[in-house]
Amino acid sequence: MITLPLVAGATLWLSRSPAQASEPRFSCGQSNNTPTTLAKTKQGFVAVIRWTSEHFAGSGWTPEARCQKVSGLFEQYYRDGSLNYVTTGRDVETEQNVVCVAPAPKQKCTGILFTLKPGSNPGKTLQKLMDLRVRASHDPLNETNRRIYIEMDEFLNSRPTINSTDSAPSETSTPSQPQPDDVW
Repeated sequence: MITLPLVAGATLWLSRSPAQASEPRFSCGQSNNTPTTLAKTKQGFVAVIRWTSEHFAGSGWTPEARCQKVSGLFEQYYRDGSLNYVTTGRDVETEQNVVCVAPAPKQKCTGILFTLKPGSNPGKTLQKLMDLRVRASHDPLNETNRRIYIEMDEFLNSRPTINSTDSAPSETSTPSQPQPDDVW
């Protein structure tokens, strides 16, 4: 008789586990023939970052390679519960500007997502990469002490979904050509 409640409790706990536990929430796919970090939401796929720049390609980090790596990091931070805010910081080892995750506004980075192109304005670059407009209604943007923090749940819930035929995550894709207004 004691085993029945334990089995029933375990079954209830497993049935409450989010669907994301069995499938990636973040993945690399294509949007407008561009490698794109995608997030799977209840409404559909949302484009998080479109990777267009060839700036790091010389060191092996093509847009496709960056998409694959960073999408995996978004997923890792999501699963371990540390993907609360995305902000910018400085990598103490390389002394380069980075995009990273933080637990809350005004707090330090707890994990690096990727390195920014040298000489770029970190806040403006982050806004442009994540396609955010300053002072848009329901914008997940929070500027604190000249540093931008993007609340990820709000960001994902405020973004339009993209065409499902264009957004299917892929393991391998052909990298797109760089755009004239490349930030990356």
